[in-house]
Amino acid sequence: MRQVTLLAATAALGLASAHAAGNELESRVTASDGLVAYSVPIVSGVQAPCCFTIHGSTVTRKGCNLDGRGWSLTIDNDDRQAALDDTLTVYLRVERGQISRVRAVGASCPVQTASTVRWIESVDPASSIAMLSSLVDRNVTGDPDDHGLDALAYHAGTAATRSLAMHAEPSHRSKEREQALFWLGQTRGIEGADVIERYATTDADPQLREHAIFALSQSKAPDAYAHILAIAHRDPAGHVRSQAYFWLAQMDDERAKDDIVAALKSESSDEVREEVVFAITQLEDGADEALIAVLRGDYPRAVKKQALFWLGESGSPKAMAYFDEALK
Repeated sequence: MRQVTLLAATAALGLASAHAAGNELESRVTASDGLVAYSVPIVSGVQAPCCFTIHGSTVTRKGCNLDGRGWSLTIDNDDRQAALDDTLTVYLRVERGQISRVRAVGASCPVQTASTVRWIESVDPASSIAMLSSLVDRNVTGDPDDHGLDALAYHAGTAATRSLAMHAEPSHRSKEREQALFWLGQTRGIEGADVIERYATTDADPQLREHAIFALSQSKAPDAYAHILAIAHRDPAGHVRSQAYFWLAQMDDERAKDDIVAALKSESSDEVREEVVFAITQLEDGADEALIAVLRGDYPRAVKKQALFWLGESGSPKAMAYFDEALK
């Protein structure tokens, strides 16, 4: 009992210390109005965030406007310099002594602003995580990323993973929970996927479970596909199962076609089977072949009607060849 009490006291002391450090950093940031920036190590294994202007499939411009209200971070897989970034730059807008907006990009990402940037040196990453986490908790705009949830996600270290997991807890607002799960999938690897999988399988809110499945499909964790397939087989809500099959089709996994088609025989819900047929159309390769196999196989009439409809929507040479053969 004494040991447990000591451990709890130590954890509470560590949390209090982190809050104090976060408050100290916030005081430095809000010392004067304007644009403030600092740098911290970026999480490994992910490309640094930036903004890209894209026409078709070609990137025409790289860089973010810090003065603009709209903000859309993207990743360019061909951006080799971004892949080398080991530093995250956090920009904070201070108005009337309060932090009104947080943005974070990789150190190599060009930024544009009419403001003079005040730089803060030697920022402890743990202080930054604590401050950003507190800002998200106090956020009243309804957009958790506006106050640094995405910036927090790109911080190196397990403290950032723990903080994101905390913001995914049921005591937080739905949008905050969903965004926390999204960033756990985008940036936190296996540890993040473990947190997402727990909510995808146990949360009482079906809508949250659906979002958790999407977040898990974005993870690079090696067993993410298997976890989503298990959810597709056993979740009590039909719409959640449908979403699981949809995201399986989006994961570019060679197992997806056979697993999704197999669901047409194992699934008991007519509505879910219709959604499964639609999921087949989302396969990167082999969608038309799978739809034709369904039409030629031993499946319910309603399933075949759906397959026929989506094959017609395809309009591919393989689809037209099937219709020519069938009409004879």
